[in-house]
Amino acid sequence: MALMIRSSAIHAAGCYTTGPIRNGARVLEYTGPRISKEQADAKYEHSPTTYLFGIGDGSKVIDGHGMAMFLNHSCDPNCETDEVRGRVWIKAIRNIAPGEELTYDYNLYDGDEDEAVCNCGAATCRGSMYSPDELKRRARAAKRTTRKNSR
Repeated sequence: MALMIRSSAIHAAGCYTTGPIRNGARVLEYTGPRISKEQADAKYEHSPTTYLFGIGDGSKVIDGHGMAMFLNHSCDPNCETDEVRGRVWIKAIRNIAPGEELTYDYNLYDGDEDEAVCNCGAATCRGSMYSPDELKRRARAAKRTTRKNSR
């Protein structure tokens, strides 16, 4: 399967297919060195951009190097990730036509105070790359802080 990197309306550069991809097919692997979450936090403390992918229980991450790092987030994706024996595969969740940008839902679950604003443009866009559960957790925490500060 042929893939190419080119500019994306979602964010900077994206990964596109030049041929059809069938539903369920493995598209590519998320590759890179495996490092601890603590090492990643130290390495990217002052960097606005990372290509980290949490694996297993989240104590290890893949420091992304390769084509998969160019897959952008979408709230209405055409791919999903699948971890198999410590390897992360990007796989199609529907038939994908030639020329389509490949995307998956990042479902971010941690991060600093940034909003992780989503620019996917999907009709179902939730406005954030954080998972729905993480957004709920953050909303509850904000309510607690507001109540505490209003006393």
